[in-house]
Amino acid sequence: MPESQRKMAARTRSLYTGEGFDAAKAGIARDHSAGLDACAPGQRKLRALLALGLLNRGYDYSTPAGWHMATLSAYTITASPRFHRMVLITDVPHNVVDYLLPEPNGVGGLPGLRVEELRGYGTYVMRHLPTNAQFVVTNNPSGKPAGARSESYVDFFTVDAPLTPDEREQLAGVPPMTEHAQCLLAGVFCRISARDPHRGWAIGNWFYDPLRRPGWLDNDRSLGEDRNLQGAGDSWELRWDSYPYPDDLAAAMTDSVIGIPGARTVSAHDNLAITLGSATLRLRSRRT
Repeated sequence: MPESQRKMAARTRSLYTGEGFDAAKAGIARDHSAGLDACAPGQRKLRALLALGLLNRGYDYSTPAGWHMATLSAYTITASPRFHRMVLITDVPHNVVDYLLPEPNGVGGLPGLRVEELRGYGTYVMRHLPTNAQFVVTNNPSGKPAGARSESYVDFFTVDAPLTPDEREQLAGVPPMTEHAQCLLAGVFCRISARDPHRGWAIGNWFYDPLRRPGWLDNDRSLGEDRNLQGAGDSWELRWDSYPYPDDLAAAMTDSVIGIPGARTVSAHDNLAITLGSATLRLRSRRT
């Protein structure tokens, strides 16, 4: 009976996330909920950092905008979070990791991310040293690392390379965040490819509207010129000038099937916010 429940939950999750059945099944929680937010503490911290990299764009290199990760939105990526690893499924894994892995010259990438192994031709298994969390980018639809191990890691750091002084400085500059705030930020990252199977909302990898709704923003795909996620402790604010619509992001985060347990939407004075416990993430889109 439990296995049948797991399969049913996986089919439902895949409708929302765009994952294949096997990928969705690997992420189902023990209580047979969708499991997008059920993860080890190190994973939650990693995903919050990934959100900071994805959602900061611009020229202020003293912030995570200097990690140059916002361009990940140029690629079609399916997020497949599991309890012990974060998985991104994409047809162009080599392009995606270029924006994730730091280079020895100190340019871009998530500070502390290292290559653990390269499998086959399209699977990168990585480890984030500060959180000890595993992160996988693969072209395998199941999200499972497959293929023979390769010793070719191009120009990226491997797990035997300690943090550089630049990386330590960048990580020291990350504002403190509470556990609830981490969960909110991590939840945004885990839903970059989510959509309502009933066509009520869609995130669209932060650069287009999969539902092609007329009368809203223009229907062209756009990375936007400005994204800014900033805050500290329990209080955070996200500003952006492209897709998705604020209502869509709020709906994805509070959905009855794949929303963050306990998260709710608060609207006041034309401002939208998502709350979880004592943490608040205010949403301010500059194109609405």
